[in-house]
Amino acid sequence: MVGSWFPSSSSLPANVITKPVSRGKFRITINERGFLDSQRNETLTCEVPGSTTIISIVDEGVSVKEGDVVVELDSSSLQEKARQQEIDVTQAEAKLSTAKENLEIQKTQNTSDIAFVELSLELAELDYNKYIEGELPQERDKITGQIRLKEEQLARKRESYEFTKRLAKKGYRSQSDLEAERIAVTQAEIELRVEQENFRVLENFTSKRTIRELEADATEFVRELDRVKRQASAALSKAEAEYQSALLTLEVEKEKYNEWLQHIEFCTLKAPQDGQIVYANASSGSRRGGSSEPEIYEGATVRERQALLKIPDLTKMKIDARIHESMISKLDLGLPVIIRADAQPGEVFNGVVSQISSVPLSGSFPNQDIKEYQIAVNLTDPPERVRLLRPGISAEFEVVVDDRDNVLQIPVQAVVQVGRDYYAWVVKGKSVERRKIKVANSNDTDLELLEGVNQGENVIMSPRSLFADEITQLEEVRIAELAENGEDDSANVQTESSKPKADRKGGADKPKGNRPAGGPGGGDPAAFFQRMDKDGDEALSKSELPEPMQAMFDTADSDSNGSLSLDEWKAVAAKRNR
Repeated sequence: MVGSWFPSSSSLPANVITKPVSRGKFRITINERGFLDSQRNETLTCEVPGSTTIISIVDEGVSVKEGDVVVELDSSSLQEKARQQEIDVTQAEAKLSTAKENLEIQKTQNTSDIAFVELSLELAELDYNKYIEGELPQERDKITGQIRLKEEQLARKRESYEFTKRLAKKGYRSQSDLEAERIAVTQAEIELRVEQENFRVLENFTSKRTIRELEADATEFVRELDRVKRQASAALSKAEAEYQSALLTLEVEKEKYNEWLQHIEFCTLKAPQDGQIVYANASSGSRRGGSSEPEIYEGATVRERQALLKIPDLTKMKIDARIHESMISKLDLGLPVIIRADAQPGEVFNGVVSQISSVPLSGSFPNQDIKEYQIAVNLTDPPERVRLLRPGISAEFEVVVDDRDNVLQIPVQAVVQVGRDYYAWVVKGKSVERRKIKVANSNDTDLELLEGVNQGENVIMSPRSLFADEITQLEEVRIAELAENGEDDSANVQTESSKPKADRKGGADKPKGNRPAGGPGGGDPAAFFQRMDKDGDEALSKSELPEPMQAMFDTADSDSNGSLSLDEWKAVAAKRNR
């Protein structure tokens, strides 16, 4: 496609460098560096509370098998504490046994106390019923019988007295016999009154008092039974609480004892997997104030949770690296990776992307604004090749994002971007033709070409250095078109004078993310004004403006003098930027 505002061809410059558009293998890669590490990197730490001393440790670099003893820590103080704790466990067991016996005794005592009160209550009820139904009627019958007997005796005594009295009148009895009979009557009356009084006392006092006492005794035994049951329940609860307390105490003491035994076991560290011993010594920038003195050695004092050594699995290695956020969209899990380790020059290893962090990591000082993503690359070569590598080695790797054959390609240095359009300069015999092209993906050297240039056609390399004026005019026309259409593509358009020096040397002009300040479409308005001022009179006439921009001339000419001053042009630029 030929440009619209300029001739379709021009003379071929001298000493021009060209390159043909070709088809071939097209590979897009992301190149980065990282450090090798094991996929299975087991770290052994000190689990002993407080601090202890390393008695023995396997030398660094020695290969070990799973289950081999690699570190022995001092356990003498732990063993002493375990023995003391064993004594506490024995005492707790004795207290538990005593509490259990007391609980059983209390249960038996409660049964006896309750049974005794229940029996007493039952006897009290029996005594009450016995008196009401037996003793009281018996007493009544006895006194009633005595009353009747005394009444009979009194009647006989009176009859005898009357008979003696008649005989005495006739002279058959003496006066003394008569007096004796009178006294006998009096005595019989007295005995009758006594029995009658006994019956009255029984009915009115003795029986009521006895009944009340028996009722009170029965009621009191009911209360006593409730009281004994409550006391028995409280005593049983106390005994059960003491038993549970003793049981929990024993459990706690046993747990402490088992913890000490476990801490003693922690003093013997075994290899969890096959591998090679690597001491967990801090680097020179450690808390020792820059000292490179190792922290792990026989006789060293180590603290709880301090890492002692690592055992990496050398048959399964990976690379840990960081990728800039601009590249993360191209990555995906499972992409193939080509790896070159610094320690194995000339050797090429293979791998795949195995992990991509979901959130970025902040950059370190002074580049805190840089966002990077943590990734991991697993090596997929056989174990015998992976064993050539060691953790910590630097490596360069290429993530193969796209790898296709028979792709039409054009060199990056042969393409210029103006706004959203891409251009290339094609050699046609002794002349050059500018073409608008369509491109897709790119790598470090080439762009995937969709249309605009055919296979085998030669394109000029570094067109910016050869066609600077023509490219500048393209940019100005693009700005003018945007101004006429009311569009804003200033973020993608830069004039030649406003471009960084690095961009003027050639190569594809990639879109910039920052909007330049200046003219209607971007750039420095003063520089744009000077380029348009062909006659150098410090004013722009309507004819000096590109045709698409001439429609805005009358509006921009605020003083209507037939020309635009630099201030008027800056006002137009400011209005467009707003």
